[in-house]
Amino acid sequence: MALIRCPLQSAARRWGDAIAIDGEHTLTYLELDARVTGLCHDLRKQGVGNGSHLGYCAGNQLEAILLIYACFRLGAVFVPLSTRFPAQQQQQLIDELNIQFGYPELPGTKAIMVLANEGEQLWQFDGDLPATMVLTSGSSGSPKAAVHNVLQHLAAAEGSFDQTPLTIGDRWLLSLPLYHIGGMAILFRCLLSGATVVLPRQKDAEACLAEQQITHVSMVATQLQRLLQQPTAAAQLASVKVLLLGGSAIPAKLVEQLQSYSLLALTSYGMTEMGSQITTGAANSQGLAGLPLAGRQIRIDQDGVIEVRGDSRFLGYYQHGKLQQPFDKDGWFHTKDRGQWVGEQLKVLGRADNMFISGGENVQPEAIEAVISQVEGVNQVMVVAIADDEFGQLPVAVIDGDYQQTAVEKRLNKKLPRFMRPRHYLSWPIDLQSSGIKVSRQAIQQYAAAQL
Repeated sequence: MALIRCPLQSAARRWGDAIAIDGEHTLTYLELDARVTGLCHDLRKQGVGNGSHLGYCAGNQLEAILLIYACFRLGAVFVPLSTRFPAQQQQQLIDELNIQFGYPELPGTKAIMVLANEGEQLWQFDGDLPATMVLTSGSSGSPKAAVHNVLQHLAAAEGSFDQTPLTIGDRWLLSLPLYHIGGMAILFRCLLSGATVVLPRQKDAEACLAEQQITHVSMVATQLQRLLQQPTAAAQLASVKVLLLGGSAIPAKLVEQLQSYSLLALTSYGMTEMGSQITTGAANSQGLAGLPLAGRQIRIDQDGVIEVRGDSRFLGYYQHGKLQQPFDKDGWFHTKDRGQWVGEQLKVLGRADNMFISGGENVQPEAIEAVISQVEGVNQVMVVAIADDEFGQLPVAVIDGDYQQTAVEKRLNKKLPRFMRPRHYLSWPIDLQSSGIKVSRQAIQQYAAAQL
């Protein structure tokens, strides 16, 4: 057992008058602490307690943040679910993850109420107990529920400060959903630094930057590309001090454009299982993911696959009512991502399970995507394999953007051998145009197979 003072209560004592949450409602750390205390008393009356699983399926709202901190104090487990899940998948997850309480009402669960009561009480709890279940992206298969305790979330935030400065008065836009580990991580970074979590007033994160005086924002390359194409980009980025990029390689043209802005642009490699960031460094077009952050250890095994461990490593996956711990005897977690060291920085080459064989040659789709993404007009690209009688499998490129195929082929001819060049080019499916942080490779695979 690791008995700790509630980190929100510590923040309230340390910088009580600083703004903790800004959005439709503005709360200082003292006010947030009082609201969470009041909610804890209400949740206890509603039956929420130690070991309860509380599901949340709504947008980034104040209620979500209140519930997260209340669950920590009560020993309950907060389980955020994507609002995009169809009803059948939602019901399956409710059953598999043993979700007993829901906000808002979830099928087969007891609906809870979030009231505006306040209270005062000193809170301590066991920091080793399971606190959250966050689903992995499931981009290469079914999502898994990764379980973290509070100490692991705090360790992830502390390590982030190695490369990402954050202090009182800074304002981090909660542009990533709380069912994604990147959104959850923002709460803890702000909590440990006295910074403000800003709930977006507009649907598009880009529209919020200037309006809500954002200093810190997390984006993927596609979001940044679309922002920089707008004539108002300079005004929107005027208040931004730190831009944290993740999810894919950064095209060289974007890195060049960022040099004209007075902000710190960072790229990172992270995953749900490690509480978000593992490495972080200066944005670059070489695919370098930066230096390992404090509290993280990285090694590359004999097959070229990245393995990680450290203070922020998750407890395990929740499966069939138990924790399944996919670690070796020394605590290393096998990521299934291929990588290599370039000096002291990590370069991520792609998913080991994305690799396929074409005519006897190993093909890593991410290597092809990195070349295509450098072509003018390409917003995003994904390369998948389709079956072929002669070669076994052949690469197909699915591209979003206003580009010239001849320009793509010309660049590929210079950069890659014949067996790695796509044999077909498809337009990006319209229904995946704005489908979240990571597009499912499986969905793109099915789309390509149907088209061809």
